Amino acid sequence: MAGEYLDHKLECPFCGTIRLQIPADAQPETAIHCAECGKYLGSWDELQTDFELQGGTDGVFRLDKGRIQKLNSSQ
Repeated sequence: MAGEYLDHKLECPFCGTIRLQIPADAQPETAIHCAECGKYLGSWDELQTDFELQGGTDGVFRLDKGRIQKLNSSQ
């Protein structure tokens, strides 16, 4: 997956960026919206699970223009 961009639920299907409005006190059921266009993206739990399934808890990432690119995986 090195070099690929994370997407799925993290990337807004309306504006194509990953800019999330996440309240400081977010709970699993908290509704998360795109910070760029305001559209609903899913619950905090759904988005965290999706990030983990894409390997988001392991590796090196680059945030560039509202997108997250996985650069490599740690071994």
